[in-house]
Amino acid sequence: MLIKKLARKYKTFVQVPLHTKWLFIEALYTSAWVKLSLCFFPFKRVMAWLGTVNIETINTPDVQTLNTRMQVKKALELCNKYALWPTECYTLSLTGKLLLKRRHIGSTLYIGFKKDNSMYKGHAWLRAKDTYITGFKQSIGFTIHSRFS
Repeated sequence: MLIKKLARKYKTFVQVPLHTKWLFIEALYTSAWVKLSLCFFPFKRVMAWLGTVNIETINTPDVQTLNTRMQVKKALELCNKYALWPTECYTLSLTGKLLLKRRHIGSTLYIGFKKDNSMYKGHAWLRAKDTYITGFKQSIGFTIHSRFS
């Protein structure tokens, strides 16, 4: 059973285009770096990666970067699914922001909070142009606290 499952995953991985494989590997390494940085560096140092506070990038459609944005989104979905470490919303959003920054595509990272049964919950999501890259579906009910572009 396990061998069949691994064989199927290998077959799927072989069929994926080379560019997507490299982007997935880049997303995994960047996600691991972000996760370790969040654990060991002071938050002030990580804040520098977020960008300018309370400024949003434009959200108009851009056909030239649409393919790249969708590839980054797919790579982050794969990273979330196959990473050996937990990839919470904040880790994925920050990873996506760094991947997009390397490709010179502006993005806005949102941090929101909501009160649920007298407990506060936080959530982060990422938007590049008119595309939500990570976490938008789960952002319903959260009030935006900060924006970083």
